[in-house]
Amino acid sequence: MGLTPAVPAAAGMREGTRMRRPQRWAVVVWLCLLGPAVAAAHPVESQDAPVSPAPAAEEVSATSVTADPRAGWRHEFSPAWHMATFWSKEGSHYTFHSLSIGYLMSVNAAGPFLHLSWVIPLQARQDGNVHSVSSVYQNAGGIDLLLGWQWRKTVTQEIEFEGGPGFHMNALNLGGKPGLTNFNALQLGPGGMTVLRWRPGWRPHKVGWTVGAVGALGIDLFDPLRSNDLRIGVTLRMGVLLGVDLP
Repeated sequence: MGLTPAVPAAAGMREGTRMRRPQRWAVVVWLCLLGPAVAAAHPVESQDAPVSPAPAAEEVSATSVTADPRAGWRHEFSPAWHMATFWSKEGSHYTFHSLSIGYLMSVNAAGPFLHLSWVIPLQARQDGNVHSVSSVYQNAGGIDLLLGWQWRKTVTQEIEFEGGPGFHMNALNLGGKPGLTNFNALQLGPGGMTVLRWRPGWRPHKVGWTVGAVGALGIDLFDPLRSNDLRIGVTLRMGVLLGVDLP
């Protein structure tokens, strides 16, 4: 009789134990579900998305791609051979072969240009007679000017053509030796030029440099110093150039 009350108690304890076991498993499952959610909400630093490239770098690369290689200033030094031949209305024919030292300048893909050269006559010819300038004249010099509008064309990133028409002036001043007459001329007319440049990619301190060749032609039709005695004149200049490119 004394054991009868204990039996329900033992059964009650077993029933209480069965009721607590499902609560423990629920806690474990809840923790397993909560862990990934927390990890997704707060990612680890090593899992951050890759950093996008800086906009400044993208802008620089885009600018370098779209920059016009024909833009900017060209300043060049040009030694050249200079020839001036002309006919007078009196029927005489004169030719002077000279060395010229020139300064060449041009701006942008389409813009003005200037060719200014100091001319040193070396040989003079008149009606078939050939003379050394130093044997006939005691001082001799001249100026060749070509001023106009040019256009540039690039074949590659480093090779560039330039050409255009302009106004031409050829001035000569030769002082004759004692007993000989002086010779002066100021010939005016249209002209044109063309330049071939090689522009290497090496640009120290953003300043480029160029080497190349130049050719210029002038057709002179008027000479105010000789009472407009000029019938026609032709001036030809061919040389090399070395210069710098500025932005």
